[in-house]
Amino acid sequence: MEFIFHGAGKEVGRSCIALDNTFLFDAGLKITEHGTEYPTLFDHSKIQAVFLSHAHLDHTGALPLLNHEGLQCPMFATRMTKLLTEVLLRDSFHIELITHTHPAYHEANIFAVLKYFKDVIYKKQYEIANAFFQFLDAGHIPGSASVLFQYKGKTILYSGDVNWQNTLLLNGAQYSLQNLDIMIIESTYGDRGHPDRKQTEQHFAKVIQETIEKQGSVLLPTFAVGRAQELMLLLAKTKIDCPIYLDGMAKKVTDLCVTNPMFIKDASALRAAQKRVQYITSPAERKKVLGENCVIITTSGMVTGGPVMDYLKLMFFEPKHALLLTGYQADGTNGRLLLQEKTAYVDGKKVQWTGRIEQFDFSAHAGQNDLVGAVQRFKPKHLIINHGDEIAIQTLAEKVKPFIKKLYLPENDEVIEI
Repeated sequence: MEFIFHGAGKEVGRSCIALDNTFLFDAGLKITEHGTEYPTLFDHSKIQAVFLSHAHLDHTGALPLLNHEGLQCPMFATRMTKLLTEVLLRDSFHIELITHTHPAYHEANIFAVLKYFKDVIYKKQYEIANAFFQFLDAGHIPGSASVLFQYKGKTILYSGDVNWQNTLLLNGAQYSLQNLDIMIIESTYGDRGHPDRKQTEQHFAKVIQETIEKQGSVLLPTFAVGRAQELMLLLAKTKIDCPIYLDGMAKKVTDLCVTNPMFIKDASALRAAQKRVQYITSPAERKKVLGENCVIITTSGMVTGGPVMDYLKLMFFEPKHALLLTGYQADGTNGRLLLQEKTAYVDGKKVQWTGRIEQFDFSAHAGQNDLVGAVQRFKPKHLIINHGDEIAIQTLAEKVKPFIKKLYLPENDEVIEI
């Protein structure tokens, strides 16, 4: 059998793996400072099914483009992945329109793609085109899954993005497997681990408390899916006494989480946290709330657009405010600039941030130790490492090399025959 990597080969983003040009694992995009990158070109006329690990655009964002080019087949995903994918694809298309970026597809392709989605239930076995498959809870975001695949006498695991540690929002991945022939594992944090979560949470709450006591407000740029809800739960269990606001796409995602409780750890806790926050319902409210010494959770997580840009304009020249980044900041983003230089581009102008700024690691990806541990437990005969930058992949490869016989580190467009 042949695995062809049309994305995520020695890079983070645009995950897209073809198996025998018959099955496709994910179909994502990658946003760079030079524009959007899609999977490398391939003939998808023979693709009979797509298996989607989760809703993030680096795993689903290319679906409308592939549909525009003729892809029409069942797309298997959990119900939550479908709901979140619709929100993210619509938002992505809307941003391209308002920024005068010509979309690579039509809005009708989003609706068309959604009609091909087929709901799957965790752990239940399904069959298509002489292949059997199961979706296993991956613990990454609500609805995320690793795909266990049986095909041509081989047992294959595609990890997707995975997290084995419990968070406030989700239980970590629980599955344990044996007799794996092939394992395709992500390596976002293949070269490093995560700091102690409890200590991170305590320091996060301390910085917020100190800012509020100095009559400032705290801006939390965050990813709408998973991270925003995690922060809501964290703030709900602290003694911080100030208004908390939620803005941007995170509002819709939070609503989806509480109405689909089977995909999160504790729906009652999230509902309680939701009652603790107030939704921003119009741009006019943004200036008003800053006079209240408050916490604002808003998109986007890398400070590249969305409501966070309005708050930046209002908060830049006030040293009493704090900006706390809670996720990975890619090269070329305002978030990375803020960390490196305390500057950001707003309306085309480079502006200096005068307040406090810190970054916190609340990652929903497995760290190096958990990735190595999974490989040791599962003992695959063949291990393929993808979805990581070159340093992360090479470092993880060195760690697992002693107990893996066949190891592959594919680049994009590389074909692996097993």
